Amino acid sequence: MKQNLGLKLQHKLNLTLSLKHQLNIMVMPKQELLQEIIHELEENPFLEEEIHINNDYQEKLTDLSVSYTEDEEELNPLNRLTYKPSLIKTLEFQIDLEFDGKEKEIALDIIDNLDEKGYVSQDSLNEIASKYNVDIETVEKIRKKLMKLEPTGLGAKSLTEFLITEYREKFGRDSIAEQIIQEDLNKIKDKEYLLKKYQIDEETLEEITSNIKALRPYPLYGYEDFEAYYVEPDIFIYETNDKDHPFEIVINEQDLPKLNLTNQYKKILNRKDINEETKKFLYEKLQKAIGLIRGIEQRRENLRKLVETLVEQQKDFLLYGKEYLKPLTLKDVSQKIGLHESTISRIVSNKFAQTPIGVLPLKAFFSNKVSKESGNISSDHVKYLIQNLIENEDPKKPLSDNDIVNLLKKEGIHLARRTVTKYREELNIPDSRKRKKGG
Repeated sequence: MKQNLGLKLQHKLNLTLSLKHQLNIMVMPKQELLQEIIHELEENPFLEEEIHINNDYQEKLTDLSVSYTEDEEELNPLNRLTYKPSLIKTLEFQIDLEFDGKEKEIALDIIDNLDEKGYVSQDSLNEIASKYNVDIETVEKIRKKLMKLEPTGLGAKSLTEFLITEYREKFGRDSIAEQIIQEDLNKIKDKEYLLKKYQIDEETLEEITSNIKALRPYPLYGYEDFEAYYVEPDIFIYETNDKDHPFEIVINEQDLPKLNLTNQYKKILNRKDINEETKKFLYEKLQKAIGLIRGIEQRRENLRKLVETLVEQQKDFLLYGKEYLKPLTLKDVSQKIGLHESTISRIVSNKFAQTPIGVLPLKAFFSNKVSKESGNISSDHVKYLIQNLIENEDPKKPLSDNDIVNLLKKEGIHLARRTVTKYREELNIPDSRKRKKGG
């Protein structure tokens, strides 16, 4: 009986390992996924590479490249595969989408003042405020918007601020995780201390610490040569001549090895002369292999579903430019494709699409801008703006509902105070008195 219970627990553990690996694979950018596949092919005895090329992606590219004239050469998808803009160019493109006028100049100046890790100093921000004759609050507002562009956290003032920003994007808001980052980052390995201080169970602590360890160590990690780093798109979106279907979407899986499970090691698992430790090792490797293969399939399916929805919602933006970018939230997309908002946020993170108007991060499809024309603003988008204002408020001087009314008014959005209160409560955000921290 005890042995059967142990086997059940082991089976459950392996399923959990497979599922976790599957979820991690699902949200990886292409280059990160390629490294993971190469590593697993070297380390995992259950995986082998399918040598012959026979998949829909290659067939699609072959079909698209059968013939074209010199005039059509620029539009050919295979030629687009070779175009990789620098990270600084994609960042300038994002800034152009998010900012106008003096704000755009300030945003570009902040980028010019980043150090080699992607941080900006308070002294630099003060100089920028003086240079453009604006108050430091205006520069701060622009800096915090910059931190939400790609790569996440660019322009952070400290490691703590960066890690909290990236944690929220990848895993959602978590007060305990944020407190650990703020107060106990140097004790991340001291499990007993953390369990006692935060009064949480081991499984929750393991998940939080694992998430924290998965964060990048600084904003420009992996992008050290900022201007020379070239971005490889995860998705290609190009125009067609079909009015009913103006865009074609290709998921970039070029150079990704096709994987299969081997059969020889499956037989070993059933041998009686293998000790329990070896069997446990093999089970874990098998589940990881299964998780990798399923994760790649899910990644392809969910990425396509997500991009199809983004393109459908923002087709005017892709056809006519940034003036036609519509308000779009994670919740809007979540309702359309049936994935949780946090999952969509993780899929979108650090992924780029090559489009008819340039290479841009998937984040760019989720506009923070609101049309000033009356009747063209959804309640969901207003809620998003309210949440964003509160997330970026001074915790010592939190915004009252009247403050929020006045800030929205400056953006051309006119709401009654009771409406702001209603939306805030629907977001499960306490009032300013309860949000106040410190003296």
